[in-house]
Amino acid sequence: MRTGFAAIFALAVAWFFLHKYASNPLKKLLAKAANNDPEAQYQMGHLYYKKKKEFDHFKQAFMWFETAANNGHVRAMVALAGMYNAGEGCDKDTKRAFEWYQAAAQTGDFEARINEAVCYLQGMGTPKDPQKGFLLLKAAADDKSPLACTMVGDMYLQGDIVTADKKAAFQYFLAAAKQGEPLAKKRLDEWKDRGKLK
Repeated sequence: MRTGFAAIFALAVAWFFLHKYASNPLKKLLAKAANNDPEAQYQMGHLYYKKKKEFDHFKQAFMWFETAANNGHVRAMVALAGMYNAGEGCDKDTKRAFEWYQAAAQTGDFEARINEAVCYLQGMGTPKDPQKGFLLLKAAADDKSPLACTMVGDMYLQGDIVTADKKAAFQYFLAAAKQGEPLAKKRLDEWKDRGKLK
């Protein structure tokens, strides 16, 4: 993945803040981030992202997330993909978003796996492949991701991408609801209200 200017700039900004604001409570975090600590870099990106007041905050968040992602931080990869997808702090680039979701998904991260599947389902940053998207979602669901279970349940219920299978839909909704997924609980309540549990 890309390194270069963004990483150097992020480190220069960290150095500047360390020396100008030595009494700042973020000093330790900045020091760790400047010393190539991926978790600290991710936290810096998260702090800037939460500000959301100015475009420059998004640029700073993007640079920190990119630096952490290039250092292998999975949550930073997902955050960076989201910024590419939304065009926050960078030009919108769904191909780069997909690449970062895919990289994070290879680590097993559920959010990344679901987003990679959605990219295939919608043809976002990659050629549209609904069957592959479904299989990726199903794999995440079978690994006990409550959101993936709910999404797979919806797909079985709708029968657009896969053959409709109400029994399978119910089982996936039930698995997700047992893990506290609110949307799955709602689906089961709707099911019950229509008398389909009999």
